[in-house]
Parts: sequence; C-alpha cells; structure tokens
Amino acid sequence: MNVYEPVVAVMRKHKCTCSPEQFHAAVNVTFHEFEAEVYDQEHRDMWDSVPKQVELLVGDWLAKYPQMPESLNVLDIGCGTGLASDSLLKSRVGAKVRSIDLLDTSHSMLRRASERAESWPVPVRQFEGLLDSLPAGQHYDVIVTSSVLHHVPDLAGFFRTVRSMQQPGGVFLHVQDPNGDSMNDPELKRRMGEVAPKLPAWAQRLHPRRILGRLQREIAGRQGLDYNSKTNRALISQGLIKEPLTVTELFAITDIHVHDGSGISIRQLRGLLPDYEMLGQRSYGFFGQLPYSLPKRFEVREDELIAAGALNGVHIGAIWMVCR
Repeated sequence: MNVYEPVVAVMRKHKCTCSPEQFHAAVNVTFHEFEAEVYDQEHRDMWDSVPKQVELLVGDWLAKYPQMPESLNVLDIGCGTGLASDSLLKSRVGAKVRSIDLLDTSHSMLRRASERAESWPVPVRQFEGLLDSLPAGQHYDVIVTSSVLHHVPDLAGFFRTVRSMQQPGGVFLHVQDPNGDSMNDPELKRRMGEVAPKLPAWAQRLHPRRILGRLQREIAGRQGLDYNSKTNRALISQGLIKEPLTVTELFAITDIHVHDGSGISIRQLRGLLPDYEMLGQRSYGFFGQLPYSLPKRFEVREDELIAAGALNGVHIGAIWMVCR
C-alpha cells in the first residue's frame, strides 16, 4: 500500500490538485498551528505519563552503558510545547545536557516550547520546518520525539535522515505512539473492557461524539471555534479545499499511521534502524488510556504492569543507540 493512499483518497474526493506530499504537509502545519492553543490542556495526561516513561528508558540506557558522555547535545523533533525535552532534562541524564535544538513545523508550537524553555538551564535554539531546516552537518548525541512517529508518512526516509545526524554512540528515544504490535491483543482488549470506555488520546479524535458534533455543524452551515474548524477555515482560505474536511478525513491525514491501522511497530522499527541497537522498549496505557484519569485500583495495576515490563499497552516507547 502506498503510504499516502489515505491522503490521496481525501484529495480525490475534494478534487485537490497539489501533490499528496504538499497536501499532507499543509494540513499538518495548519492543524498543529491551531492545536497549539489548547495542546497542553488537552494532553495533561501526557505531562503525567511521558516523563515517567522517559526516565524508564533512560534507565535502560544507563543499565547497558553507564559510562556516557559528560556533555550531551539534544535535538527534539516535533517538539510541540517541549514535553520530550522537559522530560529529558528532569531525568537522570538531565545534568549532562548542554544544549537543545527544538524543531517543529508549527510556529505556534515552537513559540510555546520556547516560552517553556526560558526556565531550562541550557541554551536552546529553535528551527521551524522539517529535518532539512537544521544546519547542514549537525550531529546530536541524543534525538528525542514524543507523539511524532505516527504522523510521519515516510518512516524509512525519516530514519535515514536521523541516522545521518548521529555518530556511533548516539541515542534515539521516542515515546507516545500507538502500539502497532498490540492493536489486536486479546489481553489488552479484555483490560480495556474493565474500565469505563475511553479511547486513547490519538483515537478520541475519531470518537462518534466528535464526528456527530462536526456533522451537526456542517448541516447547520456553520463552523465552530475548535481547532478542527479553524483548520478547515484556514485550508479553505489557502485554496487547498473548497469545503470542510470531516473529522475522519482530517485525522486520516494528520495521524496517518493510526488511520491505516498499523500504528508504530517495534518489529518494523528494527528493520528501519539497522545501525541501531535497541537498549529498551516500554509500553503503557494498559487499560486503553493514560493512567492520569484512571480509578486508583487501575492505576496500581498499571504501575505493576509497567514495572513488570509488559509490552501490550496502547502506547509504546523505545530507546536505541547507533552501534556502527
């Protein structure tokens, strides 16, 4: 399957004439510009869970390679409002971080990350755009991403570029992607059925209530003030579409590896990262959602499963080191 097929299907329906790559990029940038307004409020659960996962993955790194460099320069790809960098700084290797480069396609996300970075004890640079926006020949000891990989259509090309920016010993850490290896896991489905049904954050966007609200606004001939509606108005004003995208269409484009049903698979990543050794992998969200909003008894069980190294939660993260 062509990785852009979900995008092409939407474009065909809306008679778009630009390339799939251009359309995908435009929708993503526009969407995240408006999502930045509410990102931290809507993803409070990530600020509770992601730092813990980063600390666990850093622990996996230290367990295998306790003698690490005294100085680490960091790149945060798709930095959003700065969660991954903030988590790394608060981890056991935070004191070794000497600089951070923030990269995002959204100006608004970068602005919010820069505001957060004012409290960080290291120099920070901001770059707006894709990986080719970074200085030529730049190398990083640590590259981090949070909730990014499932947005990237061409993962093979993405990882080739990441590899080109790291020397042997360089570390790549990613968290907060849908677990492609456990999407049909019967034990996960059983656990999810134990709690009041609430989809993980990346899937809530396709919840019937949201779709219904969107349809009601379309029938009424009006657009709301939510970031989905603002995204549609901006795309129409740019001449990319003539009528609003549905919620399903919008997230078929932005969350491309959720919509195609594949998620992010560690098995797949092993093939895409041939020069890297996997130092550790982690899973979480064992009841279908982050533990931030779980009843206490489920929080306890979540912690037990994390401590046991179970790998069939709805979210995954892993840490890799360049070995050749």
